[in-house]
Amino acid sequence: WSYDGDNGPDQWYKNYPIAKGRHQSPIEINNKDVHYDRSLLPWFASYDPGAAKTILNNGKTCRVVFDDSFDRS
Repeated sequence: WSYDGDNGPDQWYKNYPIAKGRHQSPIEINNKDVHYDRSLLPWFASYDPGAAKTILNNGKTCRVVFDDSFDRS
């Protein structure tokens, strides 16, 4: 798969039927290979929506540019 041409998102469903429509990630996570690591601390993310200067969705990713001069995000 790729993001371009004959292997682009419009074609993913041919090899990954679940990728048709709103489910378009060909990433396979095998639960039997995933292990919990107790040494990892909880991860939190927060942001001040008022600090968002621009938001760009190009169909593949979403990019938000913040003015974080007040360290709120």
